[in-house]
Amino acid sequence: MRRVAIIGVGHGGKGVGGHSIGRLHARSYLAEGGCKMFGVADLSPENLEQFAAEYGVEHTNTDVRSMLAEVRPEIVSVATYVGSHRKLIAAAVEAGAKGVWCEKPFVLNMEDGRAAVEMCERAGVKLVVNHQRRYLHLFQEARKVLNDGEIGTPVQLLATVWEWDIIEWGTHWFDMFRYLLNDQPVRWVSAQVRCTGEKTFYGHLIEEHAVAQVCFQDGTRALLEGGEHIPGDAAIKIVGTEGVLDILNDGTLRLINARGVRDVEVRSDLHFPLPGNEAEDAFLATLRALLTWVDGGEEPEVSGRNGLLSTELYLAAYESAKRGDRIDLPLTGQTEFPLKAVAARSAAGAD
Repeated sequence: MRRVAIIGVGHGGKGVGGHSIGRLHARSYLAEGGCKMFGVADLSPENLEQFAAEYGVEHTNTDVRSMLAEVRPEIVSVATYVGSHRKLIAAAVEAGAKGVWCEKPFVLNMEDGRAAVEMCERAGVKLVVNHQRRYLHLFQEARKVLNDGEIGTPVQLLATVWEWDIIEWGTHWFDMFRYLLNDQPVRWVSAQVRCTGEKTFYGHLIEEHAVAQVCFQDGTRALLEGGEHIPGDAAIKIVGTEGVLDILNDGTLRLINARGVRDVEVRSDLHFPLPGNEAEDAFLATLRALLTWVDGGEEPEVSGRNGLLSTELYLAAYESAKRGDRIDLPLTGQTEFPLKAVAARSAAGAD
């Protein structure tokens, strides 16, 4: 039986996820069967009390290091706000964990991201970042359609995160851009961001509006807009030389090419498996990928190092807005969250 600990459980309640993402980790551990939650930590005693009563966890603590020292887990979930990830990953490594399952967004600057990945690699700790949508059948089938040449050569990917920012939600779409294009390298990122400093979410600044363009190695462009809705019902639209593939907001995968229009059969929507396909849960698949890696299997596509490449895209977008220039990758020398500088410039201009 694997000893498991979760850092950050949230307040629970209806619609678990988001503010209570640690509970989705907990449900995955229960579903896996070979894992047992021995301890949890959270800043809120009330959250801990509720979680312990719901899941029967014995060791709870508002102090992370004390909990980890007591439990000595093999696997640690880091399900907290992004600004705390680097130090909590370090605490898990120091406590002797063999695997760390970290929530997204991963980090607030590239120095923290590289340090966390390299720290785990030096210690032999397997780190994954929860870009779990790679394990949803909808996106797997979309990539297959593209690789089969159904729309010719992809030219442009378009996505929007309506009323959201390009870090908390946008990290998923940046990761999906990379996934759909077979994780080919990115050459540059160019972005414009409006951040007045008036909005914060999950402990950090967020922007009111952002538009970010990504150029992949083969020249394919991807455009992500945050804050305003792009007309139409596509969550992601992929335009090719011989057709269009739409990943619709309702989970429909619609192919349009010279042979007509057809909806491709899928077993999930944008977020979860469809009824009858619950065994294909993406959170559970992410956990199993981590456990297989810990046991000597192959590095999964949700590994910390691959996740850092998706993280680099939202950080490069913010850096581009900060500098007023295109950012050629790799992004180096970033030690602070660049959105702070964008907000400071906005405030200075308003004075």
